[in-house]
Amino acid sequence: MAAMLFLILALMISFLATPVVYSDRPAAGFRATMIRTEKAINFTQAARRSHERMSMLAARLDAASGSGRVTTQAPLQVDGAGYEYNMVLSIGTPPQKLLAMADTGSDLSWIKCGACSNCTPEGPSYYPGMSTSFSVLPCSDRLCRALMSAAATCGFGGAECEYIYGYGLEADPHVYTRGFLANETFTLGDDRVLGGQAVPGVGFGCTTVSEGIYIYGASSGIVGLGRGPLSLVSHLNVGAFSYCLSGGSMTSPLLFGSLAVLAGAGVHSTPLLAGTGTYYSVSLERISVGDVTTIGPGRSGYGMVLDSGTTFTYLVEPFYMLARAAVLNQTTLARVPDRYGFEACFQASGGGVWDVFPAMVLHFDGADMALPTSSCFGQIDDDGVICWMVQRSPSLSIISNVMQRDYHIRYDVDEGVVSFQAARCDNL
Repeated sequence: MAAMLFLILALMISFLATPVVYSDRPAAGFRATMIRTEKAINFTQAARRSHERMSMLAARLDAASGSGRVTTQAPLQVDGAGYEYNMVLSIGTPPQKLLAMADTGSDLSWIKCGACSNCTPEGPSYYPGMSTSFSVLPCSDRLCRALMSAAATCGFGGAECEYIYGYGLEADPHVYTRGFLANETFTLGDDRVLGGQAVPGVGFGCTTVSEGIYIYGASSGIVGLGRGPLSLVSHLNVGAFSYCLSGGSMTSPLLFGSLAVLAGAGVHSTPLLAGTGTYYSVSLERISVGDVTTIGPGRSGYGMVLDSGTTFTYLVEPFYMLARAAVLNQTTLARVPDRYGFEACFQASGGGVWDVFPAMVLHFDGADMALPTSSCFGQIDDDGVICWMVQRSPSLSIISNVMQRDYHIRYDVDEGVVSFQAARCDNL
């Protein structure tokens, strides 16, 4: 008990002594590095986890829109089954180096703090007592006010903003992170490559209890890159960010502010849809598969969400049925039974087999994304079976991180535009 009182007193003194300086920070350029968790996809687990995440994103979008159609619920569970990307960052003075999952599908950034002995994920903790730049955020802070309607409460006479941030729905209270909001210096970037860039006064969640959140490997939390006021993008006041998910290298660049630039030929842009809350959603008009172009739109209200945390792509009807039929009709390989939720699978053998699959193009509002075969088809098992890596969705279309590979994608939050350009991610 004495140790707990001492910790609370130390946090309060730190809060009183350290000013909150982030609110008027001018836009700047920052570079960070993302590390892919796995070289290969575990299709059995990744298919299950991707479906759970799709269900969660759709349910939360329904809830946010007030439609009253919340019928599914699933936790945020990322366990190394597929392609997940951890951002390299350091927190505090002196810096404590950590990894945190980069997530365009959520807003709040949070890190395990202190002992947190029963917390998930299982990566190392950040220790606020070891930093001279740490301070607690009060209930009057704008970050707390942004969180207040959903997840924040106030204790200690309003001097500390506590939160419980759920990743399931109300029907499942056992998937959450809990702690208090704090203010710290974040160093973005890998010290081994660029020396890092220190950004003072970044607000984040200092998690002391969590349950049901499974993030693979050495990750210590989540970096929220969504469209809402709680996200790191909003908090840095950079207006835009971009990334290029490499299909080859295990590292990928993540750029903020003035460094998030697409230039030269082949840049395509499409507007972000309004009313989709945290998510980056665009209008999917048509899909071309080989010589066939589907009709559209499908569920145009939500469009198609670009999500960095989902491994496989999902399509609602009629897009899914029409695109799948086009794949089956234009692929000459012998068809085999469905696997792991993939409904267009073929037996392949020998070199050059990838040439037999039809090309796929996503036609957005004013922009076309021509996809490489490796982003649409994948070898599922060791027996040479190759499947179309798109699954049927009852509710929400998602373009996954696998399908985003080898594109430099820029999210302009201020202007409400997504731009993309085929790129060699290693060269950025």
